[in-house]
Amino acid sequence: MTTQYKNSSRLASVALGLMVLATACTKAELEDDFPKGDPPPIGNYTNSNEIAPADLVAYWPLDGSYADSKGGVTGGTLTGRGGGFTAGKKGQAYQAGDSSFIAFANAGPLASLTSYTVSMWINTEKHPDGAQGVFTVAKQDGSFWGNFFMLIESAGASENRMLVKVHFEKNVTPAVPNAEHWMETTGDKRINDMYSGWRHIAYTYDEATSTFAMYANGNKVGFTDAESKRTASTGVPLGALAFKNATRFILGGYQNHLGNPPFNGLESWMKTYTGKLDEFRVYKKALSGSELISLFQLEKQGR
Repeated sequence: MTTQYKNSSRLASVALGLMVLATACTKAELEDDFPKGDPPPIGNYTNSNEIAPADLVAYWPLDGSYADSKGGVTGGTLTGRGGGFTAGKKGQAYQAGDSSFIAFANAGPLASLTSYTVSMWINTEKHPDGAQGVFTVAKQDGSFWGNFFMLIESAGASENRMLVKVHFEKNVTPAVPNAEHWMETTGDKRINDMYSGWRHIAYTYDEATSTFAMYANGNKVGFTDAESKRTASTGVPLGALAFKNATRFILGGYQNHLGNPPFNGLESWMKTYTGKLDEFRVYKKALSGSELISLFQLEKQGR
């Protein structure tokens, strides 16, 4: 072999090596860019449906259908102006109209929740007034508030942190003092970066410890231990929840949107949800922090 040929061969090898190195350095490090075969596990799970499947009582993938894929919450009907489907976080998602919501005739297992986890992806913009209802387990007895619901308050033009309120109740006989509970991300608990894109939010209540927790995009919201602990006004732990006359369920609105009777009429601040909604899940237990973080990461990757 001549010296010229050997030098040319070495130069070609060096050039090829540099090309490979450059490709490796500039290749996007996508968290869902897996090699062939099974994707790596997240918290021992490879798919979001592997997380507490026996405790998942209602699940809306919202892939071209308003139906609860678990089959327990039934009779869903799109109501109001607009509404339909659009590209989602996974597959398709519900795209609300300017006054649309999905009303279900039968709340099914949601009527008997004593503990819970609710998990969802939202994609919404700031709204200038009122409070948008995201979901409601209705109370069909003429009461003003529903049994269990979530709302998003309005935000000013310069406010980029989201104010979320979650309401749940324990209705028993004899009545429990302080039966209605509100958990709110007020003040420094307002959640950063929750607008103009897909964001994950989840919250739990555990009857065994009478504690509430909320997670946004995999991060725990900073409620203190005293705030998280739910008690009656006498200081007794709240324990198992109990809903009253919980016959209906609404995605994207309040029970008041169902009209009279028996529901009270709408007040001016009560707005339907106007954003996108996807992967709405309800569990009959409080998922652990590691389970919720795994759920967020898996759904973020579309699995």
